[in-house]
Amino acid sequence: MMKLLKYDFKRNTSRLLGVMAVLILVQVSIMLFIENNMLLTWLTIFAYIIAGVFLFITPIRTFSYNLKAYHRKLLPVHTLKSILSPIVMGGGCLLILGFVAAIHGYVYLSAFGHIEIIMDQIRMYPLDTIMTLFSVFWMIIHVLITIFLAITIAASIRRKGSFWIGIVSFFLIVNGLTWIESKFFGEYNGGLIRIFSVEFDNAASGMSTNTDFNSMYFSGNSIGMFIFELICSIAFLYIMVKLIDRKVEV
Repeated sequence: MMKLLKYDFKRNTSRLLGVMAVLILVQVSIMLFIENNMLLTWLTIFAYIIAGVFLFITPIRTFSYNLKAYHRKLLPVHTLKSILSPIVMGGGCLLILGFVAAIHGYVYLSAFGHIEIIMDQIRMYPLDTIMTLFSVFWMIIHVLITIFLAITIAASIRRKGSFWIGIVSFFLIVNGLTWIESKFFGEYNGGLIRIFSVEFDNAASGMSTNTDFNSMYFSGNSIGMFIFELICSIAFLYIMVKLIDRKVEV
C-alpha cells in the first residue's frame, strides 16, 4: 500500500502545499494586521477550519478519481489497499494540521497567559482529553468511509442520475446509523466541550463539582457505539471491495 500512498501524495502535492502556504500567509496576516484579540482568535480558528475542509475533501477527490482511472484498475494490488490509501493520506494530513494548530494554540495562549486554564483541565481529565481527540479522529475516518461507500455505489450504477443516487445513499446511510445509535446507545454526552461548559458554568455560579468525566467514555453506551460504528465501517469496506471488483470484472 506504500506505493499507492506515495502515488496519491505525489498526485496531490501541489494542492496540499498550496493549502499549507495559504494557511501560513493568512495566519501571518492575521497576526500582523488584527489587533482585536477576540477577532484574531476567531479568524485564526476559522482559517484552520477552512484548511481542514480542503484537506478533508482531498482524499474524497482522490478516491473518486481512482475509481474512474483505468490504469489504477490494472495495478496488481488488492482493492482494499486502493480504498485505504486515500483514507490514510487524508487522515495523516489532518493529523499534521491538528498538530500544527495545537502548537499554534499553545504559543498563543501562553503569550496571553491563558495556557494554565487549559492545562489544568487536561491534567484533571487526562483520559477524557485523549478520548476526545480519538473520537474526533475516528469520526473523520468513519465519515470518509461512509462517503467512499456512497461514491462507490454511484460509480457502480451505469445510468443517468447515478450522482444523485450516491447523494441519496449517503444521507440514507447517515440517517439510518444515527437513528440506530440513538435508539440503542442514546445521545453523546462526553468530551472536553462538555467538561469546559460544566466547569465554567460552575465557576460562574460559585459551585464546585466532583463529576467523574473520565468515566463517560468507558460507559456501556460509548463503548457499544464505537463497536457498532467499527463493525459498520468494516462492512462498508467489504461492500466497496465487492462493488469495485464486480465493476472491474464487467
